[in-house]
Amino acid sequence: MDENTARELRQQTQPTPAVQPTATAQPTVGRVPFSKFEILLGVVCTALVAWMVVSLISAKIALNNHQHTLQQVQNQIAKVNSSNTSIQQEIAEATSQANLQKVAKKYGLTDANSSVRNVNR
Repeated sequence: MDENTARELRQQTQPTPAVQPTATAQPTVGRVPFSKFEILLGVVCTALVAWMVVSLISAKIALNNHQHTLQQVQNQIAKVNSSNTSIQQEIAEATSQANLQKVAKKYGLTDANSSVRNVNR
């Protein structure tokens, strides 16, 4: 009986195998190649952005040119308005009663106020 007991103890005292950690898969460091769709998408997006940049610069240049032309036209309008004002003053002076009498006296004409009517437009 002693022998049976020793065996039992030996079997009980034997260490149970330790759980071995399973080897985890290490991530690979290599790069995944781009697919054809991703390359095409990158090219299309790059071309679109380049087109937008060129369009924006072109629009800014055109706007600048149009503003310059507008400024020139506004300057011409201001000059013509100034000239018109000056000519209107000359007309007002030439058609004044005093000037008409002066011109009539110069050419030996008479002015009969009773037959003159003032017409304003």
